[in-house]
Amino acid sequence: MFKHHSFKRQRLACALTTGIFLSGCAMGPDYQQPDLDIPEQYHNDLAQAPGPNIGMTHWRDFYLDTDLQVLIEHALAKNLDLETVRSRLIAARSNITVTDAALYPALGINADAERSIDSGITSTDPSHGNEFNLAGTVAWELDIWGANRRRSEAEYANFLSAQESLNLAAISLISDVASRYYEWLDIEQRYEISLNTVDLRKKERDLARLRKQNGVISGLEVRQAEVEYQSAKVTLPDLDFERQEKANQLRILLGKFSYPLTVKTETQLKAEGKLFPDKFAVGVPSQMLSQRPDVKAAEQAVIAANANVGVAKTAFFPSFTITGSYGTETDDLSSIFDSQGVTWSLLGGITAPIFNAGSISAQYDIAQEGSKQALLGYRSTVLRAYFEVNDAMNSFRRSELAIEAQQELVAASTEYNRLATLRYRNGVSSSLDLMDAQRSLFSAELSLSLVKRDRLLSMITLYRALGGGILSKEDLN
Repeated sequence: MFKHHSFKRQRLACALTTGIFLSGCAMGPDYQQPDLDIPEQYHNDLAQAPGPNIGMTHWRDFYLDTDLQVLIEHALAKNLDLETVRSRLIAARSNITVTDAALYPALGINADAERSIDSGITSTDPSHGNEFNLAGTVAWELDIWGANRRRSEAEYANFLSAQESLNLAAISLISDVASRYYEWLDIEQRYEISLNTVDLRKKERDLARLRKQNGVISGLEVRQAEVEYQSAKVTLPDLDFERQEKANQLRILLGKFSYPLTVKTETQLKAEGKLFPDKFAVGVPSQMLSQRPDVKAAEQAVIAANANVGVAKTAFFPSFTITGSYGTETDDLSSIFDSQGVTWSLLGGITAPIFNAGSISAQYDIAQEGSKQALLGYRSTVLRAYFEVNDAMNSFRRSELAIEAQQELVAASTEYNRLATLRYRNGVSSSLDLMDAQRSLFSAELSLSLVKRDRLLSMITLYRALGGGILSKEDLN
């Protein structure tokens, strides 16, 4: 009896081994990276600049402002949208386990008990009977055509895409925090400039009133001084609203209702210095494929769609299943493990499509079109990324030229205001000349703050367009 059961088990093992051997091929095309025909260089002289590729540097090596680094660290740890993307990645990782489970036999256990009595109609001496069964079960769909392996391939690509989505979300968050931070500082600086100008023009108005009382100037000049004072004062409400709005936008990114924000405009809004690296390079366009998370996520979508074509193709072919059980049967529960009533079964099944009104063919066509759409999306992402880098470089170059010109304008306006003030106080020129000089300086200072902000934002945009740098595990966890 023992030899007989041993032989049966050997046959079952042989059948399973044969199934594994037959599962060696997978239907559908294997993924081949498409030829994207990317230009060798960007359309900007900045591409030839010396220095490390900023797209491959960690954000700490790019954002050198220590106060900004603290904000970024807090945002990476507390931002609610980023936490949602982290949750999606965990779910994507679990989906791999669910999908891969189909590659292996499913093992289980089946136990049942039955107590019965014969009918008094058919038996003159009805008696109770007990039956207990305990058996191990196995079920396996042979992956002969590779459907399950293609599903696993697609799910793994989806997981990598989710990983890149997390990278993209973190990079976007870092960029948004830096942008909102410098926009907020710019508004704070313009608000301070406006306050100083209002204070100065109030003094000029009071001086004009005094000179009017002494008969030095007319009432018209007093009114002109009053207009200039009110013109500067009227800018304060809007700037005050904007500074509060930008601060709130920052707090949303930081994931906190209340976060103390301090202003140090003298050190944090200068055009150059230790806010960013002094020298950097942008590399070549081909490096962008491995630097930008959105490009890498788009490629993983192509891989997943390509694998789904293989899954759809296997539906044209028959599927094979093996089910089996091995256990014992007894009428006494205490002897269930010692019973000689051995039971076993081995069943092989085949299911093949015959008529389905074109459903399988339609599903295959859908999968092929899905693969085509994913490839087009990938090419579109690469094309858009390439020109985003070019536009970011052009914006950076424009901001450098603009800030140089604006600084010269502020210097000239400052000297003009100094001379106009001296001439007015010495009675050489009228108040109109002084007010014109003050207006020019006020406008030039406000514009300089905006130009400095634009230069900072152009650096942030360029860094993000090149991929946003390398993230550490601590940044993503």
